[in-house]
Amino acid sequence: MRNVIVPVVLSLALALVACDGRSAPRRGVPANDAAQLLVDRNWLDSWPKDKDDHLRVYRFVPSMGGGVYQDRTVFKGTFELFQFATDGTVIEYHFPHDGLKKTVRYRIERVDGPDPFDLKLTIEGDPRGPGTYWGITSERGRSAQELDELLLN
Repeated sequence: MRNVIVPVVLSLALALVACDGRSAPRRGVPANDAAQLLVDRNWLDSWPKDKDDHLRVYRFVPSMGGGVYQDRTVFKGTFELFQFATDGTVIEYHFPHDGLKKTVRYRIERVDGPDPFDLKLTIEGDPRGPGTYWGITSERGRSAQELDELLLN
């Protein structure tokens, strides 16, 4: 009997730690919606509060033939162009500069924060950054100037 109770108690303890109530509610997005939400949107690893705050940004833009990854502050940084394909569950990257090709799983969830975000992108095995990015549903298609104004206000 003791051999059965220990794994059950351990499983319950792990479940309680994983659901400690501090994380915002999440709602997974189906693959076909994820493929649409991924593109033409800025995905930031953090929301800058100051012009010197460091952030990483992905933008997947099929109309330009790929995407851009930025390691930057609000006004200065570096960028890398890449090609990609997605089916809503994986991203197939090709970074022409160094020739890296990598296929990784991803998921998008609807979340309630952190403010001002309502989308969360998780890239498992992210080839360039931290793997967790935040987006704003209504942000889609904004220009660089509009993004800078949004970041500074």
